[in-house]
Amino acid sequence: MSSISSLSRAVSGLQASQYALQTTAHNMANVNTPGYVRQQILLKDSRYYKIGNNGYSNLMVGMGTDVQALRQVRDMFLDGAFRNEVSRYGYYNSDAKALDEIQAILGETEGESMKKILEKFWKSLNELSKHPDGKEARGTFVQNAVLFVNKANLVMKQLNNYQSNLNKQVIDKVDEINKLGEEINALNDKIVKYEINGDRANDYRDARNNALDKLAEIIDISYREDKSGNVIVKAEGFDFVSDGIVNKIELEQSVPKSFLVSPIWKATGKRVFNLDTEISPEKDNDKGSLKGILLSRGTRSANWTDTEDANIDEYNKNVKPSIIMRTQAKFDKLIHSVITTVNNKLAPIGRTGGPYGLDGSQYIELFKRKHMDRYDSSNKYNGEDKSNVHSLYSAGNIEINPAILKDYDKLCITKVKGEVQNNDVVEDIIKEWKNAKWPEYPGSDSKLNINEYYVSFIGEIGSSGKVTKEHMNNQKILITQIENQRSTIMGVSTDEELGNMMKYQHAYNASARVVTVVDQMLEQVINRLGLVGR
Repeated sequence: MSSISSLSRAVSGLQASQYALQTTAHNMANVNTPGYVRQQILLKDSRYYKIGNNGYSNLMVGMGTDVQALRQVRDMFLDGAFRNEVSRYGYYNSDAKALDEIQAILGETEGESMKKILEKFWKSLNELSKHPDGKEARGTFVQNAVLFVNKANLVMKQLNNYQSNLNKQVIDKVDEINKLGEEINALNDKIVKYEINGDRANDYRDARNNALDKLAEIIDISYREDKSGNVIVKAEGFDFVSDGIVNKIELEQSVPKSFLVSPIWKATGKRVFNLDTEISPEKDNDKGSLKGILLSRGTRSANWTDTEDANIDEYNKNVKPSIIMRTQAKFDKLIHSVITTVNNKLAPIGRTGGPYGLDGSQYIELFKRKHMDRYDSSNKYNGEDKSNVHSLYSAGNIEINPAILKDYDKLCITKVKGEVQNNDVVEDIIKEWKNAKWPEYPGSDSKLNINEYYVSFIGEIGSSGKVTKEHMNNQKILITQIENQRSTIMGVSTDEELGNMMKYQHAYNASARVVTVVDQMLEQVINRLGLVGR
C-alpha cells in the first residue's frame, strides 16, 4: 500500500485517540457532578481492502481506526429499580416525619407531656375530694385545670399549624412536579434536536435522568423512550409528559369550607390521587412523597364530633387514614370527655339541682367556651352543634371560667348549701372519670375510662410510628444497595480514568510516531528522487 494510505491510517489513530482523551477528560471533570454518568468511547477497525490471496486465505489490509460510539455506561434496569424504591421511600418518609412531629407536639418524648398534666389534674381532683373546703386544694385543682386547658389549646393549635405546614408542602411539591415536567419536556427537545443530526446528547440525557429520579420520589411514575429519543412519562397512570406537551397539575379546595387544597389534573379536572382505596405494599400504591403528605395531612381539621357513632362511616373513610385528622379527633375526644365529665357535675345541663360554691354560687362551669356561655338569657343550656365549631367544648375553643379564677369559692362542689365538707360532687366526678364508657375508637366494643383512653391513644401513635419507620428504614437500605450498584457501573472512577488516559495517550503518541516516520519517508523520496545521474 502507498505511503499516503499509511499516513491516513495513522491520522485515523490520532483522531480516535484524541476523541478518547477528550472523553476521559470530560469524565474526570464531572466526577462530582450530581447525576453524571460516565461516558465510554468504543473504537472499531475501519474498513479492510483485499490486496491478494495466500492459498485459501485473503490478504487484507486495514484502513485504520474509527469511533464506533460514545455511549453512557448506564443500566436501565437499575434505574427502574431505583426509581421504584425511592418513590416508596418518599411515601414512608413523609409519613414518618408527620408521626415524629405529632409525638413532639404531644410532648411525650420531652418537655411537659399531656400525660403528666392529666395525672396532675387527676391527683388534684382526688385531693379536692379529701379537702373540699380547703383553699389550697381548690387553688391547686383550678391551677392544674389551667395547665390542662393551656396544654390542650396549645396541642390543637400546633396540630392545626402543622396541618397548614403540610398544606404548604403540597403546594410546593405540585409546583416542583410541574417544573420537572417542563424540564423533561425541554430536554426531550434538545436530545432529539442534537441526535437527529448525529451529535451526542449524553449530558442532556444525564440531566433528564436526574429529573426523572427527582420526579419519582415525589410521585409514582412510569416512562418509556420512543424511537426519536423522547421520554414519555405517566404520573399516577395519567399522561404527564408526551408529544411535546406537559399536562400540568393544579390545586382545588379539598372539601367545602376547608383551607386545605388537593391536586387535580388541569386537562380533566380530576383528582390526581385516589385516596379512597387502601394504601399498602401489596397493592403497590404506597409511592410518592406527595401522596404521603396528602394522606398524613387529610382534607380538613377534625374534632371530637368525628368520633361519634353517628359518624363512623365518615371516620373510617376520611379521618382514620390521616394521622393528623385522626390525632385531632381522638385528642379532642379526650379533652371533651374531661371537660364534660367535670362541667356536667358542676353546672348540670338541665339547670336543676345544681351544687353550690362556698359563697352560695350555682351553675358556674369550670371550663368555658370562648365564644358562647353555658346558658342563654332564659337559663336554657346552649347545646353543642357540630356545624358550629364555636359551640363545641373543643380543644382550642376553651378557657377557664374567669369567675372561678378570681374567686375559688365559686367552684360549685357542695351538694348541700352551707355544708363545706360535702364532697359528693367531687366523688361523682371521680366515679364518672373511672367509668369505662368511652369507645377505644368509633364502633369499638372495647370501652375505656379517661386515663386508659389516653394511654391507648398514645400507644396507637407509637405503634403506627414504629411500623412506618420500619418500612422507611427498609426502603432506605434497598435504595442504598441499588445506588451502590448504580455507582459501581455508572459512576466515574478516577483510577480507571487515569488508566484510560495513559492508554489513549500512548496510542496517540504511537500514531504520531507513525506520522513522523511516514513524513520522513516522503521527505526522503521527494527530496532525493532524481539526484543520481545529474
